[in-house]
Amino acid sequence: MTTPIGGGTDLALRPSDGARADVRPTLTSSTPAASGPDFASVLGQGVAQANQAEHVALEKADALARGASDDLHGTMISMKEADISLKLVGTVRNKLLDAFHELWRINL
Repeated sequence: MTTPIGGGTDLALRPSDGARADVRPTLTSSTPAASGPDFASVLGQGVAQANQAEHVALEKADALARGASDDLHGTMISMKEADISLKLVGTVRNKLLDAFHELWRINL
């Protein structure tokens, strides 16, 4: 007897020893593919946006230092946004490494 469970996963129940049943999840070909963006592209876009924010902040700081701009407030906001973006990218990287190391330590 096969009982469908959400996400296209089937749970195969086979009585093996009286009242006990062997429970094994199996993937079927009806499993829908992810329709949204994959994790790598989302992460890549985040890094690219942080890099772009850093470039904009450096350009504004350079213009302020040369005297071409007098927008100190906007320059400081851009610098802080770039700093926060880069800290976020670093934190995500560290969390991914921690998760990888945790998976590495699991005994199967």
